[in-house]
Amino acid sequence: MQQHFTRTMLSIAIPVALQNLLFSSFTLVDTVMVGRLGDLPLAAVGMAGKWTWFMGIVLFGFTSGASVFIAQYFGAEDTPGIHRTYGLMTVGNLAAAAVFMLGALCFPEAIIGLFTGDPAAVETGARYLRIIAFAYPFQALRRSAGTLLQSTQQVVIPFAGALCSVLVNIALNAVLIFGLLGFPALGVEGAAIASVIASAVDAAVIFVAGYAGRTMIRAPRAALLRFDRAFIAQYARVGAPAMINETTWALANLLYSAIYGHMGTQAYAAITVVRSIEDLTCVAIFGLGSSCAVMTGSFIGQGRIDQARRCAWRHLHLTVALSAVIGLGVVLLRGAILSLFGVSDAVRADAQAVLLIYGLDMVMRNLPYMMVVGIFRAGGDTRYGLIVDCVVAYLIGIPLTAAAGLWLHLSVPATYLIMYLVEDVLKVFIYLRRLRSDRWIRPVV
Repeated sequence: MQQHFTRTMLSIAIPVALQNLLFSSFTLVDTVMVGRLGDLPLAAVGMAGKWTWFMGIVLFGFTSGASVFIAQYFGAEDTPGIHRTYGLMTVGNLAAAAVFMLGALCFPEAIIGLFTGDPAAVETGARYLRIIAFAYPFQALRRSAGTLLQSTQQVVIPFAGALCSVLVNIALNAVLIFGLLGFPALGVEGAAIASVIASAVDAAVIFVAGYAGRTMIRAPRAALLRFDRAFIAQYARVGAPAMINETTWALANLLYSAIYGHMGTQAYAAITVVRSIEDLTCVAIFGLGSSCAVMTGSFIGQGRIDQARRCAWRHLHLTVALSAVIGLGVVLLRGAILSLFGVSDAVRADAQAVLLIYGLDMVMRNLPYMMVVGIFRAGGDTRYGLIVDCVVAYLIGIPLTAAAGLWLHLSVPATYLIMYLVEDVLKVFIYLRRLRSDRWIRPVV
């Protein structure tokens, strides 16, 4: 049993972790290359990227709710249920992408203005945002298809799409940002164009390989659209809280970013650098969370509740061990990592202090993610995380962080420390109590 658990866990976690590593390196490459243009372009692109990131979180919330159904349908061997869930998920994702695309095209200055009052940063960020908006439909399609494949334990194809996307992005970034091979040097607009093309390549690889491999993607259109009011209502009861949870969490994150943006362009540049490194260090935990969600949901779909419970606790223990190792690595290597970024000494100093805090807090930071995304949602419990996240972030975390950064004018590292400690410590204790109660086990099929 232990060997089967380990084999299944690794077969899902490793490809998903590598895929997330590629996506994080996608952001890291953009940050490093744009950072060579100076602190202001780096901060401006980071602010514009928050809108894209916000859309990605909304899409993740929608697909996270869908993955509850797909994983449990997969365990119950219900192919029609998988198909109609995939169809509804795709429709929802494309609708969300269209809304974000229109916002980026019509109101780019207003969006960037949420994060800074610097006119130069607003103008630079708006130029980037108008172009990157055309990547959103491709990102919606690949998110839906990737979720379907991962939830049915077919993880190699999404990884291949991510690999091709990152390679294209690296090559085009170098050519278009700095004007290599006879192309004009387009700066931040070149970075945006490269991202749009790379996103299209990612979606194309997944769909071509998915159809060629006769995966669940190759479903008849009628099967994908065979969702009635009863199914939509059932999906909404389970999926809507997950989507709202991710959306409200993303809004909270945007508010945190706005606080740093109004602390100054250098403060936001430091946080932009740190965020790109955070994304890179979380890839293993994201892979572990995906394997937990797929395996736990599949066990519940089969009616094997004891197995689901043991699977959840094993993944939680692995989260603690893995987070401790990665956090120690961040603490020891933070100086070498930051040497890759062409930022000012002041930005580097703030980023180095913030990375120390992040590395030491990593265990507490990752445990709530594993419990909410990897365990509770797989069990069908999507509301509890929504309630706790909203209360902790909006009533405690954001007010205290704003007071520290904007009213008391504390340093970037001190403000960051308050933000993380307030949220993480409370969430860990609250979620552990929920996990022990077994009230998160709520089959949906």
